[in-house]
This record gives sequence, C-alpha cells and structure tokens, in this order.
Amino acid sequence: MSFIKYLRENLRLLVFYSLLMTFILLIICFDRQNRVLASNVFYIIFVSFFMLIIYISIDYFIKVKHIKKLLLVKDSEDKTPILPNALDYKDEIYASIIQALYEDFLSVTNGMETDFKENGEFMTAWVHEIKTPITTSKLLLESGEANTASLKEELEKIEDYVEKVLYYSRSNDFSEDYIVSEVCINKIIKESIKKHSIIFIKKHIKVMNKVPESISVDTDKKWLLFIIDQLISNSLKYTNEGGSIMFRYIEAEKEVLLVIEDTGIGIKSEDINRIFQKSFTGFNGRNESLKATGMGLYLSRKIAKKLGHYITLESEYGKGTKAIIHFLKWNDYYEVTKM
Repeated sequence: MSFIKYLRENLRLLVFYSLLMTFILLIICFDRQNRVLASNVFYIIFVSFFMLIIYISIDYFIKVKHIKKLLLVKDSEDKTPILPNALDYKDEIYASIIQALYEDFLSVTNGMETDFKENGEFMTAWVHEIKTPITTSKLLLESGEANTASLKEELEKIEDYVEKVLYYSRSNDFSEDYIVSEVCINKIIKESIKKHSIIFIKKHIKVMNKVPESISVDTDKKWLLFIIDQLISNSLKYTNEGGSIMFRYIEAEKEVLLVIEDTGIGIKSEDINRIFQKSFTGFNGRNESLKATGMGLYLSRKIAKKLGHYITLESEYGKGTKAIIHFLKWNDYYEVTKM
C-alpha cells in the first residue's frame, strides 16, 4: 500500500484536521481579550502537526502490516479464507460476509460433488443392469429359441431402464414439464398393468383392482404413471410365482390413498427407513437374482413430493409390502403449493 493511497483513503481525516486547526487559529487571532503570543501560536501549530505526523505514521505502519497479511492469503494456493484479525468493526463485518459466502460455496460444491458421485454410481449400475436384457436378447436370437413373448419381455426391461434414466435426468427440471389436471386413478393402474402384463402372466401373479372408475385426483398423468410403474415393478420383482398384487382406494378426511399391496418377500425392518434413499438397494436388492439400482423408489418419492403427494411403505418381512400414495385433497394441495 503506497503512502499516497493511504493519504487518499484518509482524506476526510486530513480535511477535518485542517478545518479544526483553522478554526482554533481564527479564534485565537480574533479574540482581543485573550492575546496569545505569536511564538505560542507557532508552538501550538508545530505540536499539533507533529502529533498528526506520529498518528499517521503509526496508523500507516499498522495498516501496511495488515494488508501484507491479506496479500499473503490472496497469493496463497490454499484459498480457505483464514483472514487476519480485523482492525475495526467494518473489517469484522466483511470477514463475516466472506465466511458466510465461503460456507455457502462449500455447501453448494459438496452437494454438486455428492450428486456427481451418485450420478456416476447410478449410471454405472444402470449400464450393468441394462446389459443383462440386451445380452439375454442376443442369446435368444443366436440360439434360435427366441419367441415373441420372451423377446418382448426383455425389450420391456430395456424400455423400463431407459425410461428410468430419462425421468431421472428430468426430475431436477420438473417445474418445466408437468400439467396438473384431474386424472382417473383406475385408468393409470390399468395402463401400468398392461405395460407389465407379460411378467404378470409369466409369474402367474393375480391382480385385484378395487379402485372405482369414478375416483379422480389432481396430479400430472405422465409423472403419476411413472410412479405407479415403479411401485408395480418393485412388487413384481419381489413377489414369487402365484402371488398377488392388490390395488385399493381409501378416502380420508383430508386425503385420498392409493394402496398397492403385494404378497411378496417384504422388506427387512432395518431397511424400511432407508428404502427411499438414493442408490439404497437394501437386503433384497443385493440378491444376485433380484438386482436393483436403488433409484426407482427414490425417484418415485422425489416426483411425488414435487406433485404435492407423498409415498409411505408398510412391510413385514416374509409377508408382503404395502406401498401407499397419499393424494391431498384440493384445498390441502393448494396450501402445499403455496409453501
């Protein structure tokens, strides 16, 4: 920091000092009753000016030393804002602002790093998962044992995996891609059952749809279909041959509930609270014959939340699972969207 720059920064102090000394000298000169010797006047001017020089020198030295410390932080490879102690209250405020900005930056950066890592893990798992039906399809074609039903089943698996990754990529830009309207739940269920019809038939799984045709909810049809697809896909994956999946409807005072209940293997109690976490597969998902990416339920809950719904799971290991979609009634839904 140059001395000229220091003087510019302290210009107001110098102007104030000059005005103050001028005022004192004018008082002395024009006061006829209190005559002061000229030598004393010069003495007052000299002493006050000398004290000003001492003050400026000390202050300049302190500030130059402080600025050198700041420059060392600036030129350091470690950009962590470990700043020297503030000289005044203004510097304390600046330091607190910088610290807050740094913490926000760290939070955003860590979040991005976590998302990037999780995205990488998801894509790696997804690639391994989608290779299975592709390889199976090739083997069926090469062996000459391929039939329409088996090939269609493998193609539907590929379609499901592709759809999952597409919805995953769109989930962060959700606000640009949804329209809320009255949607008939029964039609969505039937559409999803039709999509998975080959697996229902192959595993001889019984379907019981007890949702009335007249029941409608306020939601987005495309995103709700994806949610129900994921819940049905999970039920089919973890339900043994000859089992059943039932769809029920419950109307409460403030919400409408869609219950998807299966007779599958259920979820272990230690997994139930983590089942909606990103990339969490749990005990069942680690089974070699029941491979899972841990993204279906995570995406379902994330999308449901953005639609103003929410999903809960009830399960007893070895006896089956209930997946429940909670649709808030319109008044309550409106309150949620205002939050």
